[in-house]
Amino acid sequence: MRGEDCMKYEKQIDDRKVGLYFLLTFIYSWLLWFPFVLNGFGILELSDSIKSLMTLSVALGAFGPLFSAIALIAYYSKWAGVKSFFRQAFSFRIKAIYYLLAFIIPILVTAAAHYLVNLSGIDTLPSNLFPEELSVPVFILVIPYFIFILLAGGGQEEFGWRGYAQEPLQKRFGILRASILLGIIWGLWHLPLWFMPGEGHTYYSFFAFWIYTVSMSVILGWIYNASGKKVVIPWLMHAASNVAVPFFPILHLKDVPQPGYWIWVGMNVIVAIGLTFWYMRRSSFYKAT
Repeated sequence: MRGEDCMKYEKQIDDRKVGLYFLLTFIYSWLLWFPFVLNGFGILELSDSIKSLMTLSVALGAFGPLFSAIALIAYYSKWAGVKSFFRQAFSFRIKAIYYLLAFIIPILVTAAAHYLVNLSGIDTLPSNLFPEELSVPVFILVIPYFIFILLAGGGQEEFGWRGYAQEPLQKRFGILRASILLGIIWGLWHLPLWFMPGEGHTYYSFFAFWIYTVSMSVILGWIYNASGKKVVIPWLMHAASNVAVPFFPILHLKDVPQPGYWIWVGMNVIVAIGLTFWYMRRSSFYKAT
């Protein structure tokens, strides 16, 4: 979508109160997660059958960023606004280099962190994070697992974070500060997961994860803008980052020290800084010419 249509799309998003968007996102997700948080603190007793629904609750809560965006657009712009939003979000006319970067950056960073930790002797990480009793080779799972993550395992968040919130924030604060702020909010939104007994996020530091969401948000912010504000790129990159971890583990799925996770986070920070300098130099070049 170019020209007048793109301007209408950006105005549609910009005209909505982004604060209300974040409020709705937190309310939706946290309401689904809080019964299990209260159970973790011993405030609320849950039956075993309810406890077994925790994974489903986490998965449904992850749709908060997307559902809140759709709800606000539908409220203010009706069905025409929702169609406009998804028409822009699913615009695939993007230079091939950005598709490559969406996959290469998170996979290389995760694989590099995995092998660096193992080869240096800092830790001994598992070969993958899939169940040992699998009867098929792990590599066969790459495509179906990627599709799952793309649609319901975190990738779908990007239609809210980058597709809805990024634009109004960066118009007010600039790309870098907007991406940092969005990363802070993105990380904070996950916080209840650290207080849900048995949830996978509890195996590593929330503070480390928060640094990751900020650095990853900066990476996604630059790539999103460089690609022509195409939501497809952060959608693919977010999914690729989540998919890379079980194939190139940077942590243990148990309560032990996680030096590999910190190294992975540090490498993401380095990439975020590098992309910041690249994008700024790129922008200065185009302004000069």
